[in-house]
Amino acid sequence: MHWRWSFVVLIVLLGVGNSSAAEGPGPVSRLDIVDRSIEFHGGELFQRSASQLRVCSRSGCYAVVSRIDGGLFDLQAEGTVRDEVRRVRVTNDTVELWHDGVPTEVDSEWLQTLRNWVMARVYFVYLPYRLNDGSVFKRDLGLEVWEGRSLHKVKVTFTPGSSSGADDEFLYWFDPETGRLEQFAYSYAGDPGGLRFRRAFNFRRVGGMLFYDQKNWGVEGPSLNVDDISPKVIETWRLVSTVTVEDIEVTPHKP
Repeated sequence: MHWRWSFVVLIVLLGVGNSSAAEGPGPVSRLDIVDRSIEFHGGELFQRSASQLRVCSRSGCYAVVSRIDGGLFDLQAEGTVRDEVRRVRVTNDTVELWHDGVPTEVDSEWLQTLRNWVMARVYFVYLPYRLNDGSVFKRDLGLEVWEGRSLHKVKVTFTPGSSSGADDEFLYWFDPETGRLEQFAYSYAGDPGGLRFRRAFNFRRVGGMLFYDQKNWGVEGPSLNVDDISPKVIETWRLVSTVTVEDIEVTPHKP
């Protein structure tokens, strides 16, 4: 399972961007289909609730605790790393680390690495809530047919230099009527790099927020382009993992 992500996620968690809405052939900061998707998945509940859950895949399970209150966030992730249990808590101002339940001092050079570790485990669980950040740009690619069904396709890129993963590119496919996120794909750098394609299933609402599990297909290799992904291409990829979200609890903040 590939969980690579970067500081761009932290920027998104601070809240949606305040750029004006626009649509057109080029990248824009806001799209109606994305706005509708965020609202369909729970909208403002993400920005004013606490949630906890467990995410499991072939590589194991980890726990996530998320408390968001507007621009304030308190996130924790816990899982096994190299045969020891690592728990990391990040807030707007702090990074805390525990190894096997023992508090551990965090060196300054480790701060960003640990933030990224938490964000990588939070990002995919809460999509599409992060798609209106000011560093995220979207291109409306219209409808595309998958297995006889038309889905609304959007490409996402990031402000150059905004993070170590700013060169990654994403594709998202939404139900054109409800805005529900149906599937997404992304490129990632590395040696040799590659592509991932994730399809959502087992949708259910908990505390007003929509959660789902994911089938995760992948291919590795240099010079792969996310724009080349199509239904026929995916048929040749291997199923990397099935990602399940379990033991979900959501508690909205009191007004």
